[in-house]
Amino acid sequence: MFRRLILENWMAVFTITAFVTALTVYVSCAWRALRMKPIQRDRFARMPLEGDEGVSERE
Repeated sequence: MFRRLILENWMAVFTITAFVTALTVYVSCAWRALRMKPIQRDRFARMPLEGDEGVSERE
């Protein structure tokens, strides 16, 4: 019975590591987006989401 408890605690390390990694990526992306200069925000806002061929096929 104790071997099973130790194994379950060991498996929790992977779950916690995955959560901390995902949280770190999310927080760093949010932090970078919040600290972005207004000029760079405007440039990203004007970027097209599709290529030129995608627009011409719809029309």
